[in-house]
Amino acid sequence: MGAAFLASLCCIGPIVLLVFGSTSIGLFSVFEPIRPVFAVLSLVVLVFAYFKLFKKDREACCNTEDSKKSLRKQKYILLGITPIVFVLLAFPYLIGGSHLNNSNDQTGIKSEWLVEGMTCGGCAAGMEGSLAATDGMNFCKVSYENGTMLCYTDDNKLPIDNIPGLVTSNGYKAIPKTEKSIINGG
Repeated sequence: MGAAFLASLCCIGPIVLLVFGSTSIGLFSVFEPIRPVFAVLSLVVLVFAYFKLFKKDREACCNTEDSKKSLRKQKYILLGITPIVFVLLAFPYLIGGSHLNNSNDQTGIKSEWLVEGMTCGGCAAGMEGSLAATDGMNFCKVSYENGTMLCYTDDNKLPIDNIPGLVTSNGYKAIPKTEKSIINGG
């Protein structure tokens, strides 16, 4: 289970940091290149555990009742851990479309950005949550799939020129995609 957690750390880490109110969520992107190694290790350990446990079951047919109870308990534990491992391995793909709650106030100054450095949907979700919590950010939508970010800001509280710095403090880089425009009386 530890290897599965490490395999998804690049995606779980930003969200955990966001829950604790931290920025620099992009720091976990360093784990992304080694994610396949931990994913394969997780599956190998799981297959090995099943093989050993069920092989032991055949050999334990004539043992005491206590050893049979112990073996049954180990099977339940392994069967309980297996779905957790698969959820952890699938986490980067599951988080992609389920970003954190965000205000739907699309008023103010609209800006669109290209975002570099994201490695999965967890990066986008973490950054979106971090930016949405910023005073003056009326709306923020980050797309990992497109490598883009759409923001509506209150220029009196959050000048548009501050957005690249906020993105950088999260561990990524923002490049203006379009010119800013005033929308809906902002």
